[in-house]
Amino acid sequence: MVAIIGLIMFAVSSYLALSKKMHLMVPFVVVPVVAVLYFSVLSETGMFDIMVNRLVSLTKGNIYVVMIVTIIVAFIGHLDGAYNTTYLIAIPALAPLYKKLNIDRRCLVLLVSLAAAPMTAMAWGQPAKMPVYDPNIDPVVMATSLYPVVAIMLGAAIIASLGYGRYYATKNAAEIAALKASFQNDSGSSKVDFSDNPLARPQLFWVNFVLFVVSLLCFMFMTAVPTYVLFMVFSCLALLINYHTQKEQGQIVRKHSATMLAPAILFMGIGIMVGILNGTGMVTAMVDAVLSVVPSSLARYIHIIYAIIILPLEIFIPYQAFQSMNPLLLGIGAGCGLNSYQVLTCLNISYLNPCSPLVAAANLTCELAEVDIIKQVKYSVIPCIAFNTIGVLLCVLLGLA
Repeated sequence: MVAIIGLIMFAVSSYLALSKKMHLMVPFVVVPVVAVLYFSVLSETGMFDIMVNRLVSLTKGNIYVVMIVTIIVAFIGHLDGAYNTTYLIAIPALAPLYKKLNIDRRCLVLLVSLAAAPMTAMAWGQPAKMPVYDPNIDPVVMATSLYPVVAIMLGAAIIASLGYGRYYATKNAAEIAALKASFQNDSGSSKVDFSDNPLARPQLFWVNFVLFVVSLLCFMFMTAVPTYVLFMVFSCLALLINYHTQKEQGQIVRKHSATMLAPAILFMGIGIMVGILNGTGMVTAMVDAVLSVVPSSLARYIHIIYAIIILPLEIFIPYQAFQSMNPLLLGIGAGCGLNSYQVLTCLNISYLNPCSPLVAAANLTCELAEVDIIKQVKYSVIPCIAFNTIGVLLCVLLGLA
């Protein structure tokens, strides 16, 4: 009976998400990203804009360099783990180049997404939500174990970009030649216009860049210090370096407070849900019910199968609907002798974003790139399923799942 009640809860949660009769913060959660404030401050200073502008200027119209720069820009833009930020940085900066080269801008959206997806495996990204399902999980440990997968998948994104570059080098030879000529005639002195952003601090670019590099090294290697503590320290340093008055500092915090508050509320919501599921014995009952019908030879691999098939399903069902499955997967895994890391690690890298019209960030990027969302989904679905499957299988091959 308890198992049936638990399954009804999952069904009701999914219905509430699909029907849009209730805000997703009630039944589901997106983990609070402590990194939001820190990266938001650096973004406000204009540091990322200057970096992207300089990278774009390095292309000089070379189609292969344009493709690699696309990957690098997406990598930089997704350091905070938020796709909206990534798309807002990468798409407006690169779309004009793609227009001049007559490259399908669906290719731009796809490449940016392929490069950004592995970055969600950073400790402040997807792994940060996993302790909600098991308090014993350390996001830093999980993220560190995924570094080889991240490196390989970023390499695969670069290879894919060069493949597209090869295709368009032949198809758009005339446009490429014209763009190269325009770069040769350009003095190269173009700078980012910050006239409409009084909070920008371009004169402090190198100071912020050094702070940025140091912070990344600390996040990756100072594992003895909690990640959230490091983020708070570097957020304060970034504010103090760039904004010397309480008014300016308050302006920055207020501007991004909604972005920081919403995930925190969602975090509380899923904590309550998981507590109810575990405290009432629903998870145990559902695990027993599932194991009674699933062949024992497959039970140990359910989380892997789930991770592979979830992306195609998320094209039609909001990804939040699948968050409630994690406690069930953990229970099945525990019954097969697996720890929480082995069950959840392969779920940390997802290539969903350009593949679902139900994702807000996907709609945003299609607006920015001026492409139709449905056409983008059709264009992206096969490459993204392939990348998603490769990522999961890498976790298996490396003994992580």
